[in-house]
Amino acid sequence: MNDNNLEELYNTYLEFTSEMVENYGAMEVAAIMMAQALSIYKTALSEIDYNQMVDGISASRSQVKKFIPSMLQ
Repeated sequence: MNDNNLEELYNTYLEFTSEMVENYGAMEVAAIMMAQALSIYKTALSEIDYNQMVDGISASRSQVKKFIPSMLQ
């Protein structure tokens, strides 16, 4: 996947996510997204790679950026 496709996918998913947050709430949407993401990783990766991915996600938690407040209302 090239950078343009990745950016398009990101923007499309961001629009969908914003709509879902508006309809259902930030915490509910985040819980579903996290569960689905982990399931995709667990399906697509070996056990070792999955564990490395989860460890990498945890290790980078300080680098995660916040959404702008208007997106989570």
